[in-house]
Amino acid sequence: MTAFKNKIILQILSKYKDIWALGYASAVAYWDLDTYMPEKGARARGEALGRLSTIRQKLFLDKSFVSLINQAERSKTLSEVERGVVRVLTHDLKYYEKLPAKFLEDFSRLTSEATVIWREAKNKNNFKLFEPYLSKIFTMNRQMAGYLGYKNSPYDALLDLFEEGLTSREVESFFGEIKTPLSELLAQAMKLNKNRKSHSLEGQAYNQEKLKRLNQKILSLFWSDMSRFRLDTSGHPFTISFSNTDTRITTYYHKTNFGRSLLAMVHEFGHALYDLQSADDLQMTPIGSGNSIVIHESQSRLWENFVGRGRPFIKHFLKGMEQAVGRKLSVAEVYSYFNKVEPGLLRIEADEITYHFHIMLRYEIEKGLIEGKLRVKDLPEIWNAKMKEYLGIVPKRDSDGVLQDIHWSGGMVGYFPTYSLGTFLSAQWEKQMGIADSMSCVGRKEKWLKEHIHKYGSTYTLKELLAKNKMKFDPAVNLDYLRKKYSKVQNDY
Repeated sequence: MTAFKNKIILQILSKYKDIWALGYASAVAYWDLDTYMPEKGARARGEALGRLSTIRQKLFLDKSFVSLINQAERSKTLSEVERGVVRVLTHDLKYYEKLPAKFLEDFSRLTSEATVIWREAKNKNNFKLFEPYLSKIFTMNRQMAGYLGYKNSPYDALLDLFEEGLTSREVESFFGEIKTPLSELLAQAMKLNKNRKSHSLEGQAYNQEKLKRLNQKILSLFWSDMSRFRLDTSGHPFTISFSNTDTRITTYYHKTNFGRSLLAMVHEFGHALYDLQSADDLQMTPIGSGNSIVIHESQSRLWENFVGRGRPFIKHFLKGMEQAVGRKLSVAEVYSYFNKVEPGLLRIEADEITYHFHIMLRYEIEKGLIEGKLRVKDLPEIWNAKMKEYLGIVPKRDSDGVLQDIHWSGGMVGYFPTYSLGTFLSAQWEKQMGIADSMSCVGRKEKWLKEHIHKYGSTYTLKELLAKNKMKFDPAVNLDYLRKKYSKVQNDY
């Protein structure tokens, strides 16, 4: 039985399929851009994506389509799922109504080209190569905020694109609540940590082909239907979903430190699972996948931290890890490797405590740039100064500093705070599930997540979904978890 019965909603969804199809084509083009596209294809790809974005805007602003949305918005007989469709479309409509077509096209073209330039700049450790593109990206994000409108900070308009209704005041209140406890936890962990040197596995070379086979083996345990799912390689791990029958993730590989690839892959699987388990009835509709990035990041961080870093996971796949590194390993050795607390240069590899200082740094930089208080050309120095302030270390290379993340090249300004919010929410989902930390319980966890989160797609806002699960966002849950875990982890070093 279809989830949609209202006649106006059915008309909306019929018209929406053309918009969905354009989004699908754009998503495939973006996936190829980040994986297999030859570098010189960037200009043509940017042109194509720019044109697609303006065609999509025209379809959204079609008078008959807008009229249907307005009619549905006034209706008092809609189901919860139908109200979700109207909410998402109304939010998107404001975006398309306020942004000029030429702006959308130019922004899409710029970010497509910038992604390729960022990759080159990172590989060559050359910030100057990327600087002019990054400067334009932040200029256009400031313009976007102006078009969209805001009450307090222009940064709020950008936050809203990734988490509906989120404001910088809320983000700062959250950071203010967690900053001191995390600083205390870090100081305690470093004091207890007798092994201050690099862990032996951090510098351990590994066989990439054998690790690729292990990654595939892990995914096969997590998700049996690989005809709907695939893993590829990219410069920065990411997930993209075209539907619940075609969702793709990537990871990366290096000469040493196999945990970088493995945990990144587990992280991306959490994103993928959300979309793979979205209800069939919601596909090809505005609510077919999760549009709350906080919820999305809560899923990826749940799998990375509560599954991937756990002893049951390590024990189950220890033989594959041994084959990849070419020597015997113990569960305790790998556990201490995956859970070592120590300030590091890279956000994506950070432990569960220092991770949030990486996010605070990026938040302060983004907000400062959008509000005109900072300049792009000064970013390497600003980045290094904030790394020194927050974590007491300074990157020697911009590739390990200001160039490490792909987000800015794609124009995604306002995304980073969702990582910390999602991480803290993941601890609440884990507690709410109450399912044993065991590989035999993976299926039970997936079923619980499907029934309580995934199957709804983006029917509900973050607050609505929490209320549906009789929850409120509570940072204390994750802080308590960290205190308990890291008073014990140190004894394993």
